Amino acid sequence: MFALIRKKEGTTTVEFAMIAIVLFVIIFGITDFARLLWQWNSVAKATHWGARYAIVNDVVASGLQNFDCLAAAGGNGVTCPLSAVNPNPIICSSSGCNGYGPMNAAAFTAIVAAMQRINSRISATNVLVEYRHIGLGFSGNPFGSDIAPTVTVKLTGMVFNFLTPGLHKILSVNLPDFRTTLTGEDLSS
Repeated sequence: MFALIRKKEGTTTVEFAMIAIVLFVIIFGITDFARLLWQWNSVAKATHWGARYAIVNDVVASGLQNFDCLAAAGGNGVTCPLSAVNPNPIICSSSGCNGYGPMNAAAFTAIVAAMQRINSRISATNVLVEYRHIGLGFSGNPFGSDIAPTVTVKLTGMVFNFLTPGLHKILSVNLPDFRTTLTGEDLSS
């Protein structure tokens, strides 16, 4: 029996087995953390790209495409007053807009598709497009809308799932809402 205790064959295998678990957890942890940072960055970039795309392409709230405030402004070339537009933002989601005509579903789908080129996990239900009149633009604009609102693209409900064995089924991270706001140009296509 004492001879068995003195034998040293296999000790490195036992030591490796004890260290390997810790080593693999560290490697998977580093990999998961890098993936989390990549996901965070790609979602932020997709949100920025979506806002830029929303500004230079068709308006999702179709009533803003040719919004006319000539009567409210009192003449051509005059700034469209804030009171001419609903003071609440116009918010469009995959289910529609809360004002200013029917939703331009093709424009919304195009924004989502542009964002999906950066992160394929984005779906239409994660995207909100908001238009808010801030006093830019002028009445009688012959090229389209009389207002140049800010356009905010918001991305919500994104979830990060771990790959680490054991954690991937029980742990996920809800990413915060991402938003980018840019000033609309002339909203004409």
